[in-house]
Amino acid sequence: MGDDGLIANVLVTDDARELLAAERIPVREAHEALAGDPELRERLDTERATFLRDPAFQGVIASRLPGHRPADLRLAAAFAVVFGYHLLLVRAWPNLPWGFAVFGVAAYLAVLAIACRIGYRWIAPLRRLFRRVGTLPVEDLWRVYAVERIVWPALVRFVEAKRTPPDSTQFTYRAVDGLHAESPTATPVITGAGERLRTAVARSATGAIALAGHRGVGKTTAIRFVADGVLGDPDRPPLAVIASAPARYDARDFVLYLHALLCKEVITRTHGTGRPRRWATFARLVAPVRRRERAAQLVRSLLAHLVAIAVPVLLGAWAWGRPPLRFVTDPPPLFTGLTGWRIAVLVPAALVALVVVVDLAASVWRTARGLRPARRADPRLRELRAVAGQQLRRIRFLQTYTTGWSGKLTLPLKGEAGWTRSTQSAEQQLSYPEVVDEFRAFAEYAAGVLRAAHVTDRLVIAIDELDKIAEPEKAQELINDIKGVFDVPGCLFLVSVSDDAIVSFERRGIPARDAFDSAFSEMVRLDNFTPDDTRAWISRRVPGLPEQFVCLCHCLSGGLPRDLRRTVVELLDLPAGQPLSAVVELLVRRELDRKAHAFTGAARTVEPSPERSSLIADLVRIPAVRGPGELRALAARITSGEGLAALRAQAAAYLLFSATILEVFTDDLTRDRLYGVPGGEPQLLALARQQMAFDPRVSMDLLASVRAARGLAVE
Repeated sequence: MGDDGLIANVLVTDDARELLAAERIPVREAHEALAGDPELRERLDTERATFLRDPAFQGVIASRLPGHRPADLRLAAAFAVVFGYHLLLVRAWPNLPWGFAVFGVAAYLAVLAIACRIGYRWIAPLRRLFRRVGTLPVEDLWRVYAVERIVWPALVRFVEAKRTPPDSTQFTYRAVDGLHAESPTATPVITGAGERLRTAVARSATGAIALAGHRGVGKTTAIRFVADGVLGDPDRPPLAVIASAPARYDARDFVLYLHALLCKEVITRTHGTGRPRRWATFARLVAPVRRRERAAQLVRSLLAHLVAIAVPVLLGAWAWGRPPLRFVTDPPPLFTGLTGWRIAVLVPAALVALVVVVDLAASVWRTARGLRPARRADPRLRELRAVAGQQLRRIRFLQTYTTGWSGKLTLPLKGEAGWTRSTQSAEQQLSYPEVVDEFRAFAEYAAGVLRAAHVTDRLVIAIDELDKIAEPEKAQELINDIKGVFDVPGCLFLVSVSDDAIVSFERRGIPARDAFDSAFSEMVRLDNFTPDDTRAWISRRVPGLPEQFVCLCHCLSGGLPRDLRRTVVELLDLPAGQPLSAVVELLVRRELDRKAHAFTGAARTVEPSPERSSLIADLVRIPAVRGPGELRALAARITSGEGLAALRAQAAAYLLFSATILEVFTDDLTRDRLYGVPGGEPQLLALARQQMAFDPRVSMDLLASVRAARGLAVE
């Protein structure tokens, strides 16, 4: 077998096909690339001669022998059961009736088959090793070695090279996957902050961890990763509850809300039938409609079977000359006195009978499977589920019981006398400290039961969108009110907070303490994507996109994950095959139009004045401006105006940023020119885009330094 045969043997394996399919690489393209790789050819020729001169084949084939595992004990137990059953059957055989003897032999064969299956699983690695080393000729050994040690690593290197964006200013890409909606099978991009969060979650079984960062950096995604086990053990994800912080809150109601969510999730995870019960209003509304549809389907099925049976009966009654009722109650001999017409009736009647019997048998089988008793759950889980249901009912309802008796007596003097009695008892509402104690007790109990039953190792309760509370004082007040539930054993809290919170947290140790400092044990800051993060994110969703366009998306979005997705979506709306300059012009023009409306709308909210009118007159000109020179001139004009300094700085910074993007990303931009300019790195453009939301003056200073490093005009 030649080198092409070795390459083909690798490419037809399931592992190779999965690897190529994940990167959207055709098998033919991979075969051509490996066949034309001179380094691979040279290594195959060189190492083949070395391999054939090594008579002992030492260090050539790496085979892992099965280690000592519990499977060894299961194997011994299986053969012990077979041997014991064999002795029992031999001793009882002379006295067994023929029915029991047949049953005993069938059971013996079944036990023997199960034992052989277990044994084959244990000895399969040894069998493969023997076939590889003991029976294969030298040429076959060489092929095994070449496939595992030479061709497969070359294929992996080829895929890694294809994953790296190409160097091109032509807008092309291979495929789009998981861009508009995350694919459940897609490999997530774990950034440095994600690794820090993974470490923090792994070492914190109890307490509260804060996720800080401005909006759009992926705090909600990080919480979902923790809940799904991506940042942990995916085989045993935690029991997770995710709640959104209310804009207007009452601490007591919010803790009750967390308690109810935890009860629902416990009921779902501990349901023993394998079909978790979801507490969804929509499901309860659909149930009556579903029952009516099933009843109608059953009626239609019965009518169809009756018609299918009635037609052969009528034909048979006519063929044998009997009334239909008598033909059914006293059927004639069907296989005597056959004529051609009677045979023509019997054949479809037999087919109809067969179809009806099979259909009825299938219906009975489906019904029996549906009524099959479910596997009994762990008693501790059933008890936990019952407690959770009781807690949920207690949270939702007050138990009211009313009894009464009344009577009426009419006297001869037309007088009336009556007596009535009514009593009512209602469970008093719990106070806030009692609500906290109830929640803590149930959460600790649930965590202990789930851990003992090996369902999960911890509970995770996430409070998302706390940073959307408009007033920071309100957010701190909420944390201060509910932090009493943060130290439940076996329960980890994740709370998304604003950037101000991490500043307060990092000031811990000085006399001024606040709610964030005293509530959280750790705080993880989620930052914008780095260029490597952006490259990894895009390469998994839009493989084959050139490096220049990847960097363009990173700069336009500032590395903010939410804006990065929007930018890539807008990029893919453009026709492929265009040059870089045309794509940049279209993207920048669209963004300038949107920003012009936004800046103009912000200016109109200010009190009327000559300065406001002058600024609006400049802002409405933005959509008509063409070219980087005109953008820079308009930015200088806006900056030199009087009044509304903050809005002027924001508009001027964005105009200068747009002009710089147009001047940097041109059709002659190579990878070396993109990254090989000291002081003019694209990451500085992304930082300038980030700083526009905080301090436009800092953004303009960064843009000026980039322009100077790249030899662009600096006003």
